[in-house]
Amino acid sequence: MQNKMQDKMQDLSFEEQLQRLEEIVEVLDDGEAALDEMLALYEEGMRRSQYCREYLEKAEQKVTLIQTQNS
Repeated sequence: MQNKMQDKMQDLSFEEQLQRLEEIVEVLDDGEAALDEMLALYEEGMRRSQYCREYLEKAEQKVTLIQTQNS
């Protein structure tokens, strides 16, 4: 099931990932969800956060490469 989630996550754009993270944070901040749901959302949020962090690191590396090639 986790591989399906990973595949699904990679189909989303960076902006869509951030939007989903914001939705998760809202639900968790609200505190109205059942504990099991909150734990699942927290886990999903951590995976999405890691994905976004890695995406940004790759983007930064590309920018640095472009800058060094054009210097």
